[in-house]
Amino acid sequence: MNNKDLIQRLKNKDEDALYIFIEEYGKILKGVISKTLWKYPNLWEEAMNDALLSIWQNIEYFDPSRSTFKNWCALVSKYRAIDLLRKEVKFESLELEENYAVNDSDLSSNLEIQEILSLLDNEDKKLFENIFINGLSYKEAASKQNISTANAYKKVSRGRKFFKKWRRNFYEK
Repeated sequence: MNNKDLIQRLKNKDEDALYIFIEEYGKILKGVISKTLWKYPNLWEEAMNDALLSIWQNIEYFDPSRSTFKNWCALVSKYRAIDLLRKEVKFESLELEENYAVNDSDLSSNLEIQEILSLLDNEDKKLFENIFINGLSYKEAASKQNISTANAYKKVSRGRKFFKKWRRNFYEK
């Protein structure tokens, strides 16, 4: 079956054409998805399902004058994978924030927390303590340290990435 017939059958919502499409283009979609979500193999199947559904629902937007069908399908799958990647990164960030949001003043003296925070330089350590132990907002913590709120967000983001990397390396040993 040539691409023109396959595209027409997909536009007509022919389910048999979807099976043919998966057989012919499934490896391409899987390759694009696995390259985009290489760090999250648990999301590959969901990304594949999202890509197939998106292609099925939006086939009428395919324009052969702008791109080949193969490239259009690969691009759709890449965007679906990127959407999932964004959701996952946002979820991890929120999860990390919940794990670090500690309001119990007794925990500030906890040796483990102090030991982990000691990995940061003094300025970043103070920022983390003010936000996650003392419960100050980013704006309050930033003004207390005479830095911009945007800078506080950047420092916390970098610190979180550092902690995640450190934790991964620590538990691999």
